[in-house]
Amino acid sequence: MMKSFATLATLLWCVSAEGAALTVVFQLGEQQEPTLDRLLPDVARFMAFNKDSTKLIAKGMGGTVVEWDMETRQKREVTNINAKRWFAYATGTNQLLVRKADDDIVRLNLENGKETHLTNGEYESGDMSHDGTLAVLTKGDEFVEVWQIQPAPAQQLKTLKTAFPARNGIAISSTGNAIATAEGTYHEEHRTVIELWETSQEMPARLINTGTTLGVWNLIFSPDGTMLAVDTQQHAKSGIRVWEVETGRQLLNRDGFEAYWTRALAFSPARPADTLASGDEGGNLVLWDIRTDEAVWRETYATGIQAIAFSPNGKYVAVALWDTTIQMLRWRKQ
Repeated sequence: MMKSFATLATLLWCVSAEGAALTVVFQLGEQQEPTLDRLLPDVARFMAFNKDSTKLIAKGMGGTVVEWDMETRQKREVTNINAKRWFAYATGTNQLLVRKADDDIVRLNLENGKETHLTNGEYESGDMSHDGTLAVLTKGDEFVEVWQIQPAPAQQLKTLKTAFPARNGIAISSTGNAIATAEGTYHEEHRTVIELWETSQEMPARLINTGTTLGVWNLIFSPDGTMLAVDTQQHAKSGIRVWEVETGRQLLNRDGFEAYWTRALAFSPARPADTLASGDEGGNLVLWDIRTDEAVWRETYATGIQAIAFSPNGKYVAVALWDTTIQMLRWRKQ
């Protein structure tokens, strides 16, 4: 799947002909030579900016979470998360939901380092609403736990029964009104679906079944919770989908990318979001106009892309590469 990598050939791109422009302004981290058999521990698997866009929180493939200061470009180590698919960050309260080495699930305040215990268990993945009031947890089986984590004390509200094991991803919308589960079974019959739930309901409001693998790397709500994006994979080629949450209407549908996996997706911070960024194993960074279902900007790096994040102020796009660097791009709409 991986290939040999050359040094990133060009550090300055400015393309505006199709409606968007991105310019590389600085780099976080030191470049390392990628290995052929596995991703390096310092490659950022997940990223998110804090509310005022002054810090970038990144979880590495090895589980270490760091916080980058956008002004000084220095980092500090925050914690270590003991789960491969796990990264739950509440932008509004600057808190992480963490699975520790002893399988305790805690809420970590990044401002003061205070930890608040939630529960214990070998949960594969989880997510948290942006205001930090609700969390969803799954062990990768056919159950999703919904927790109220603020106000204290934390309490489990309900358990949702899914159609298939929720092993491909789980997400909760920014307001906590909607939950999405990307589910799959890979035994005698290979099937994947997405179930959409209203948080207040016991049964799913909608089931999405496209016949492709859905959400192995990405399952994300738009900032206002009105859209859901997911990566797809079929016949060794990847793709992306975007749906309108309320109606299930498909807004963006692209298949047949040469890269095996589209590993990174991120919505722009507009409300409603009008742009989706995608990054894949071939190093292809693309900005998609959701309204027209068309690409408005493309560039190819010399190494794969693992994560993407837009800053809430709309100023930056962070792109995490397999060489362990994070490229900070200044973004503007035309």
